[in-house]
Amino acid sequence: MFEDGATGRRLRLIVTDELGILRRAEAAGRSALGSKETFTMNARWGQASRARGFVKGCCSAGQSGDSGVVTTSDDAPSGWLAVARNDKTAEVIEMATGAAMGGGPVDVGGTPVAVDLFGPGSAREGCRLVTVTEEGDAVVHACGYEGVVTGFGDLSLGVGAGQERIVEEWSEESRFKVIGNALSARVGGGGDRLICGGKGQGNDVKMYDVEEQKVIYKSKPPPPNWLGYRAPPYVSAMHFIPGTDCREFLVGTGEHMLRRYDVREKRAVMDVPIGEWVITSLQMNHDQSVAYVANNHGNLFGFDMKTQRMAHKFKGHQGGIRQIAVHPEEDLIVSAGLDRWLRVFSMSTRKCLGQVYMQQVMCGVQWDARSPAWEEAFAEAEKKAKGKKKKKKARAVEDADEEEVPKKKKKLKKSDGEKVAKKKKKKVRRDDDDDDEF
Repeated sequence: MFEDGATGRRLRLIVTDELGILRRAEAAGRSALGSKETFTMNARWGQASRARGFVKGCCSAGQSGDSGVVTTSDDAPSGWLAVARNDKTAEVIEMATGAAMGGGPVDVGGTPVAVDLFGPGSAREGCRLVTVTEEGDAVVHACGYEGVVTGFGDLSLGVGAGQERIVEEWSEESRFKVIGNALSARVGGGGDRLICGGKGQGNDVKMYDVEEQKVIYKSKPPPPNWLGYRAPPYVSAMHFIPGTDCREFLVGTGEHMLRRYDVREKRAVMDVPIGEWVITSLQMNHDQSVAYVANNHGNLFGFDMKTQRMAHKFKGHQGGIRQIAVHPEEDLIVSAGLDRWLRVFSMSTRKCLGQVYMQQVMCGVQWDARSPAWEEAFAEAEKKAKGKKKKKKARAVEDADEEEVPKKKKKLKKSDGEKVAKKKKKKVRRDDDDDDEF
């Protein structure tokens, strides 16, 4: 759990908006939460351009190649953020600096509906960036990777304490068709398993093996209702259930249905209505006992997976929710959406512990949870950087003073000499004039 240490470990959130600007909101620490003004926006990267705005919900933190979350590890690529833009590109951004990694944006050939990032694992040395476009194309990019950095490194390159970094440009590894009209997708299993779904007949839930590019699971549609009507597929949100080795996952639909799938069963093993609006984002708590369901009407629910009943509701939202994210260690969940307010809730008490106005309509949000070692190294690096800047300024001032002093003396001597010469000329002219009179 978070404890404010000597370095003042902070809570950080990275937010994307529809104008293509990346923002960072921070709180002093876990103990500072409780009032609604604890979070402040203290960093802003990028220029406003609606054409390069971020795609809603396409914002994910980097994961390890062995399916582990790497945001708090001391020996993994922590602090990487994968994002997608409306100009049909995807990119990886370092959370501490806002710098693009891997050579910058990559063209994926369509507007992405999902983007996931994975570091190297036991079966793969390089990094992997997987995107799925609206047209249903899965695009896999690979990139070179460097070993652990012992020092803090260069902030401009996104290198932190105990971090590893991308050292090459992204290159397209493969591209294949997964579905006709995609609305949602997720990648798990260290980048080896892809689930996707869309809208319309033939676009129900499918799972692919990314390496072999083959379908390994295809769900059957739910049975007709009592009127004999079977609604066409409308898959709007997806989420792998942690600890199930990608065998189980949750699906949210446009008909406000929450479904649980198990690849050992052809149909959903759970099919329950949640609210009355389109489900936009899904998450689970740390022990997978509660599923958090957000929709486009501004509702955030907690659903008990054991009893299969609504457990609680989070209050305060005034507009549709684009994305929710559970903190990897803390009992905290954050929501971002159309009302421009970033809100952090306690998952146990359901109280809003902090909020901040983000100025623009938000598209996605992720936690930037760093290890204590990273925090200490970052603080030291900032102090060193400030000290170097001060020394450079002092040297520049000294050099300027040394250069200016002799110049002033020369100018003074020169001007004095000119004045003397002018006076002598005037005297000579007067003497000449006096001689002419006589």
